[in-house]
Amino acid sequence: MQGKLTLITPPDIYENSNLSIFFIHLTDEEQDAVSQWFFNNNIPGDINLYLYNGESNVSWFLYALGRSDYKYINIDCVNYITQSLAGYVLGKGDTYYKTSDANIAEVYSHINSKSVTNVEQFLESILSEQK
Repeated sequence: MQGKLTLITPPDIYENSNLSIFFIHLTDEEQDAVSQWFFNNNIPGDINLYLYNGESNVSWFLYALGRSDYKYINIDCVNYITQSLAGYVLGKGDTYYKTSDANIAEVYSHINSKSVTNVEQFLESILSEQK
């Protein structure tokens, strides 16, 4: 049975005990890939999807970060808020990140070893056991 997906964006807050995933700075292509991945994979249970794309709402960002079980950040698309908080975000447990810049990847690898090549790899990593 396919679970229900609930998309949550600033400034909305959604409180329940569902598995929660926080996507930070997805490109349009990544958003399409996430939609396609969930369409093609049968995930039991309901999932909250928090989506942050650069809104000036630091309180919501920190709320979603703390509320989510898994986090994905595209380092190549950060804004001034996420640039300032990148080390903090990467220091959180179960945070995965993508960057195409080898120099940045080398620096961040000292903080977080969960680098992925794309958002589909992230979803497979965290949800393969949920199937």
